[in-house]
Amino acid sequence: MQTSSKPRSLSPAALRVRAVLNQWDPIGVHHIGHGWPDDEYDDLILPILAALSSRPSVEQLADDLRTVVEVDYGLPAPDGCREAARSLLALAQ
Repeated sequence: MQTSSKPRSLSPAALRVRAVLNQWDPIGVHHIGHGWPDDEYDDLILPILAALSSRPSVEQLADDLRTVVEVDYGLPAPDGCREAARSLLALAQ
């Protein structure tokens, strides 16, 4: 999985993915307070929706999330990858 362009408009499924990503907050910006953009992680929405269509395991999706943060964002592996993956997979059911 790699980041992509932000979607131009968000479907209901994309909005649910956005909510999970903002709750997970892998780079730790939403704790700063009000004013941080809701679209901070929108570059992950399309790749996640594509990944979900292949029905990955929790471990596969967690590894993909960990890798994209480390490689594309250039940050250390965040906490909560497994929990985020579990929440994202629950959206696909």
